[in-house]
Amino acid sequence: MVGFGPYVLLHTLGEGEFGKVKLGVHTEFGVEVAIKLIRRGSLDDEVRASKVEREIDVLKTLRHPNIVRMFDVIDTEKYIGIVLEFAGGGELFDHILANRYLKEKDAQKLFAQLISGVDYLHKKHIVHRDLKLENLLLDKHRNIIITDFGFANRFNHASDDLMATSCGSPCYAAPELVVSEGLYVGSAVDIWSCGVILYAMLSGYLPYDDDPNNPEGDNINLLYKYIMTTKLNFPDHISPLARHLLQMMLVPNPEHRCTVQEIMVHPWLSAHA
Repeated sequence: MVGFGPYVLLHTLGEGEFGKVKLGVHTEFGVEVAIKLIRRGSLDDEVRASKVEREIDVLKTLRHPNIVRMFDVIDTEKYIGIVLEFAGGGELFDHILANRYLKEKDAQKLFAQLISGVDYLHKKHIVHRDLKLENLLLDKHRNIIITDFGFANRFNHASDDLMATSCGSPCYAAPELVVSEGLYVGSAVDIWSCGVILYAMLSGYLPYDDDPNNPEGDNINLLYKYIMTTKLNFPDHISPLARHLLQMMLVPNPEHRCTVQEIMVHPWLSAHA
């Protein structure tokens, strides 16, 4: 057994850009945590180092039931360890796969929690910029926990919520990240990603990943062209209200995309208003 500060490190929960995420148990209190171990040797340039700094800085300020909590940062000679809340229910991605897709009643609860967390972030002038199924965990009570704030960034005022760095995962990235040469609205980018997540919850697959010329969706230029020229299709079982909400969110032009407030008052989410 390997000790790390007041914790014993157990098995690996996942692998990140800078190292592994391990399950840790507090030696005195027996509390389970997730410890993100960042090798100091991997922070060999300013960009990577500032990314970790920004993640820690953002996490310090967040207190929301659907956002991962940071308990501590432990510095050693070889590692920086970010001690996080352990979400024992696994990834939302695996939960959807196990069920093929989610019933709308289940999806409504989880999606309302996601939007509550995103609204909280935006009100604190923070955008996540990498919302995707793999960054959404479930706690033991099957509640959403938003994780991985490596791409998160701050903006000063709602009126100047403009970002410049293109980031995120291609299949979840808003079209303006590809097409706009300059600035984009960060909060609108998060809303697009939430739309992709909701579509995946309800259908069991990602929208716009059925292009025969780009089956993996990893060629972002082809993906963008496909998004701009292809009407959003839905499986037959998705209700008209859910379709209406998705059509408000998955709008390629960010100026016409809905806001978080419009999502929160949408009738599809009325049970969780």
